[in-house]
Amino acid sequence: MIRALAGLFAVAGGLAAGFGGGALWVLSQGLPQVSRLETFRPPSSTRVYAADGSLLAEFAVQRRTPVPLEDMPPHLIRAFLAIEDHRFFEHIGLNLGRIAKALLVDLLEGRIVEGGSTITQQLAKVLFLTPERTLRRKIREAILALEIERQYTKQEILEFYLNQIYLGNGAYGVAAAADVYFGKPVADLTLAEAALLAALPKAPARYDPFRNPERARQRRNLVLRRMAELGWAAPEDAREASAAPLPDRAPPAPRIEAPYFVETVRRQLLERLGLDLVYEGGLRVYTTLDPAIQRAAEEALSRGLESVEKRHPGRPSPVQGAVLVLDVRSGAVRAHVGGRNWSESPFDRAVQAVRQPGSAFKPFVYLAALEAGYTQASTVLDAPGAFPGARPDRPWEPSNYDGTFLGQMTFRMALAKSRNLPAVRVLMRVGRARVEAVARRLGLAGPLGQGPAEALGVGGVRLVELVRAYAAFASGGLLPEAHWIRAVYGADGRNLWSAPPAPRRVIDPATAYVLTDMLRAVVQEGTGRAARDLPFAVAGKTGTTDDSRDAWFVGCTSRSAVGVWVGRDDNTPIGPRETGARAALPVWIEVVRAAARADPPPPWPVPPAVRFVEIDVLSGRRATPACEHTAHAAFIRGTEPRSPCERERFTWPHLVYRYPLAPLPEERRWRL
Repeated sequence: MIRALAGLFAVAGGLAAGFGGGALWVLSQGLPQVSRLETFRPPSSTRVYAADGSLLAEFAVQRRTPVPLEDMPPHLIRAFLAIEDHRFFEHIGLNLGRIAKALLVDLLEGRIVEGGSTITQQLAKVLFLTPERTLRRKIREAILALEIERQYTKQEILEFYLNQIYLGNGAYGVAAAADVYFGKPVADLTLAEAALLAALPKAPARYDPFRNPERARQRRNLVLRRMAELGWAAPEDAREASAAPLPDRAPPAPRIEAPYFVETVRRQLLERLGLDLVYEGGLRVYTTLDPAIQRAAEEALSRGLESVEKRHPGRPSPVQGAVLVLDVRSGAVRAHVGGRNWSESPFDRAVQAVRQPGSAFKPFVYLAALEAGYTQASTVLDAPGAFPGARPDRPWEPSNYDGTFLGQMTFRMALAKSRNLPAVRVLMRVGRARVEAVARRLGLAGPLGQGPAEALGVGGVRLVELVRAYAAFASGGLLPEAHWIRAVYGADGRNLWSAPPAPRRVIDPATAYVLTDMLRAVVQEGTGRAARDLPFAVAGKTGTTDDSRDAWFVGCTSRSAVGVWVGRDDNTPIGPRETGARAALPVWIEVVRAAARADPPPPWPVPPAVRFVEIDVLSGRRATPACEHTAHAAFIRGTEPRSPCERERFTWPHLVYRYPLAPLPEERRWRL
């Protein structure tokens, strides 16, 4: 009888073992390979750095900053072990006693209510399984936990866990949580702060110190008592930590430095690398931004716009502005301000707004003339004239900004004084097709206007286009590619970002130098003279559109190209007498000073083909003692003026027309 019973039990045990083993085999099918932990990279924030290595911004769906276990304070690790799994270093991934207790509770309740999970089981659940609460999932979790313990050390498992666990308020891992709740690095956490973080994994929302402070306090103090009971914290330290206050509010979100710059970087990253990699790939993005120049640009623009608004109070549309600084050699964007306040208006006026450039377009007209064989000593008439207009029966009769006309003058003087009629006449001489070809070659992509009015900048440009083109003037004719990003490193350390193309030749070096010399005359002799006291050589051009709707100054040193635009978003006038020289140039001067501090500009190198001649700025001839107004002007070798100035001395201006004049005879209109 006894033998029969023993045999029956043996058979039953064998069947149960076989059934159990078979069930385990079925449940283990399709489980993920835990070896993925070796290459596992949790979703991690992308960090954006300035050129000096300072942090500009982070992009993330989840706030997460993985740190190695050795960088975590010991009391933080003990706090998590005390409340979550104090036998972590003793078990094989499963705590059989806790499992038996949990199973009994679950059987009595008729549903899964008790946890009993070890840290290894929690890691398996978080990384590989769904959050469903079923017996099948619990068994699969246990199988995975055993396999994780077989393949990895306890220290590796603990590091995975502490960097992966969700701790509320969007924070994944202890480093992100330390920043969210206390605004400090994880290494600086106190005992009380560590205990609070350890209190959160069980129910982050329920124990949220911002929403449920009393529950959070009770749970934190439970962690501290457990640490004291286990001998992992001195009782007096635990009591002192129990009296510590909770964080009463989340630290303010870190201010994004250079927000318009950063947004341009974000858009470019998304376009090339995609959403998942940018927001979860833990990228390290190294940019071209110079923080000192950026701060100077932001402050200068703010002060400049406030000054403009003080001159014109009571207008409902605020004055806006933009600043862009490029390295003329590489095209690296050193500073980028797209408006006065990102939080109020994220529209980027440096790269998105299309505005009329006004006289800031005139250098393209004179560059076309230089390439057509003219020189800066060539002369043109500043006098009233009528030109083909939009309607055949209605000719266009432009004027100068000040309503006067100064007569015959050199191209140099016409550009320096920003005279409208000479610019129109030069365009008519060289042809619109040549001027448009020059503008396109230099990167202007928008509409340039129609008819002779194109010479006065009636088309549409972006600030970044103008600054890039002026960088080509300053660099000896090499057009750089404006770029914001230097390198992007992925989690594996590979650079995912290709370098920008090298600057390409778009202007002959000698011609570019002559044009730059003419733009230096704008500062020394013309509308940009407020900048002539700068202790280094600068070149640039003012721009003002009809009714003072846009004010520009775009210019350069031998190192930096800087552009400033001021206007209103609704295209209403800025205010009476607001010109590029008045509204934009003061901002430009401050910014170019800052850029020069960062990279002192040497004198422009003179190409071998360039010669200098002292000329009379009115007649364009070689200067003599009879000439009162002269300039040391650059010429391509062989094009220098040879005839001497023979006129008698006079007081300039020698000829001033007041507009309007009596109508010209019809037969003379088209010849002027």
